[in-house]
Amino acid sequence: MNLFWQILFDGFIISSIYAVGVVGFSLIFGTAGVLNLSHGAFLVLSAIISWFFISHFHLPLIIGMLCGILASVIVSYLLFILIINPIDKSKKIPHAEKEVFILTATLLWSMIIEELLNYFFSSNPVVVPPFVKGVLHLFKMNITYNEILLSLFSVIVLIALWTFINKTKTGKVLLAASMSHDGLAISGVDIKKVYILLWGVYGILTGFSGALLASFLGASAESVPSLTGLAFSVVVLGGLGNITGSILAAFLIGYIQTMTAYLISPAYTSIPAYIILILILMFKPKGLFGRF
Repeated sequence: MNLFWQILFDGFIISSIYAVGVVGFSLIFGTAGVLNLSHGAFLVLSAIISWFFISHFHLPLIIGMLCGILASVIVSYLLFILIINPIDKSKKIPHAEKEVFILTATLLWSMIIEELLNYFFSSNPVVVPPFVKGVLHLFKMNITYNEILLSLFSVIVLIALWTFINKTKTGKVLLAASMSHDGLAISGVDIKKVYILLWGVYGILTGFSGALLASFLGASAESVPSLTGLAFSVVVLGGLGNITGSILAAFLIGYIQTMTAYLISPAYTSIPAYIILILILMFKPKGLFGRF
């Protein structure tokens, strides 16, 4: 019974952090049609930058985390300005091939970030210090207050994102963009401004998730490919571009990984996600909840 409660709680923590991380991935694809294979690099970048400013400059945890989020936002805009937009606007690349070019370019962008992180910070795992100390003893489990706070942060961000997209005029523009760019243009909305907002929101979500992930599990440059693969598995399972589906899929994958870690071995936690990805691509390519 103790193991059941431990899996239930730990699974919720990691799933909620995953959910914050993958909604940005899903939002980018649903709105801009970009399958960003550098996603894991953004998570690790934010984690390491947060750790660096907190550990070396002794900044408060919140300020250090904001530095990590800012780094994610800046690199997000660089990706859009230097790579995504030029490829999208290029007249030399056939329209039918642009998705492949963007896919390849984001993968190369990921490799560049990974190598830079390796060069400046090494490949050693880093851990952001806990936001709060102390342990809660509940149902014969030892639960740190930091884990409770991380899950609370994640849930608040998810609620805030849902409220922003569904209840604000600006958020509804993003939702409309995921349905029809032509419809937005007819309505007089500048799609360039939509993209500026979109990549900013993506950078914030990914940066926040990366900083939380580093406080719970730690992060290293070598974890970039596995995090990208995990995010891809989650959004495909939930339905590419389907934000609600991605959140539900994040909890499903998070709990499967947690059960694998406790019942089999932590070394095999990534394998179930990849098996599920293969099965979904074979038998239900639109995901469990469909696409926008």
